[in-house]
Amino acid sequence: MKRILIILGVLLASFQVFSQSSDTLAHALLWEISGNGLEETSYLFGTIHMIPREDYDLPDHLLARLAQSDRLVLELDMDKATNLFAQLGMIPKMLMPDGIRIGDLVSPEDHLLVQEAIEKAGLPSKMIERVKPLFLSALLDPEMGKAAKAESYDLNLYYLAKSNDIKHSGLESIKDQMAAFDAISLEDQAQMLVDQLKAEGGEGISQFSDLVKAYKSENLNQLATTMEEEAEGDFMDVLLYDRNRNWIPLMVKMMQKERVFFGVGAGHLAGEKGVVRLLEAEGYRLRPIPVFTRN
Repeated sequence: MKRILIILGVLLASFQVFSQSSDTLAHALLWEISGNGLEETSYLFGTIHMIPREDYDLPDHLLARLAQSDRLVLELDMDKATNLFAQLGMIPKMLMPDGIRIGDLVSPEDHLLVQEAIEKAGLPSKMIERVKPLFLSALLDPEMGKAAKAESYDLNLYYLAKSNDIKHSGLESIKDQMAAFDAISLEDQAQMLVDQLKAEGGEGISQFSDLVKAYKSENLNQLATTMEEEAEGDFMDVLLYDRNRNWIPLMVKMMQKERVFFGVGAGHLAGEKGVVRLLEAEGYRLRPIPVFTRN
C-alpha cells in the first residue's frame, strides 16, 4: 500500500515546482524562523517527496536541528497517511464517478495515445481507464517504476521523529489534498494528461531529473521555473497558493507553543506567494541555511 502514498507524493511533487519565478530567494532548502515574539527558533525545510536513492542525503546539521525541535510538522499527518485503512479508503477517491472512463473525456486519437501508454506501463487497462487523469498521469510516469529504489524525505523525517520520540503532525489531511485535485474538472485533467504525454513523445511525462538537479543545488528559483512552460496557471491557486495561505495561521499558532521543524514540498517555499515570503509578511525573520553546501 506504500505505492498509493508514493502516487500522491509524485503528483504533489509535480505540482509543487510551479511558483512565481519573479521572486528571488537565496539558494537554501532550510530556513531558520525567529522574531515576531517567538521565544524559540523554528525551522522550515523544503522536501522532495521522491528522489533517487543515490541523490538522497540528510546531513548531520539538519538532523541536529530536527533533534532540537519539539515537533515535526509535515504536509500530512503521516500516522494517518501511512495507515492501511486510510490508504484503502483513498482507492475509491482515485476513480472517476458514474463509470466514466478516460475514453469519454478525450478524442479517439488521444485515447489511443493514452491506451498505448497504459499498455507500455504494463497496467490493466480495464480498471486503469477509470482512474482520475491526474492519478493516471502518476501511474504512467516512468519514474514510478523506480519508486522501489527511491527515498522520501517526508517519510524518513517521519520515521526519525517516531524513533526519537519527537511529536509529529500535519498541516492538512489526505481529504484536503484530494479536494485540491478534485477542484480541477475531469475534462481539464484529461487534457493536461494528453498534453503531457504528447510533449514527451509518449515516452513519459516526467521532468524528474531536472527537478532533482534543481533540488540538489538548493535553487528554489529554478524549482519554481523547471516546468513553468507546462504550468496550468488557472489551477495554481488551488494546488499551491491557497494551500500556502492556509498553512500560515496554523504555522504561526504552532510556533507560539513549541519549537517546530516544518517540512513541506520545496516548491511551496519560493515566490511572492511562497511560504518564506508569507511568513516574512507576518513579521518573522527567515534566515537561509544551505543544507548540502556548508559555508
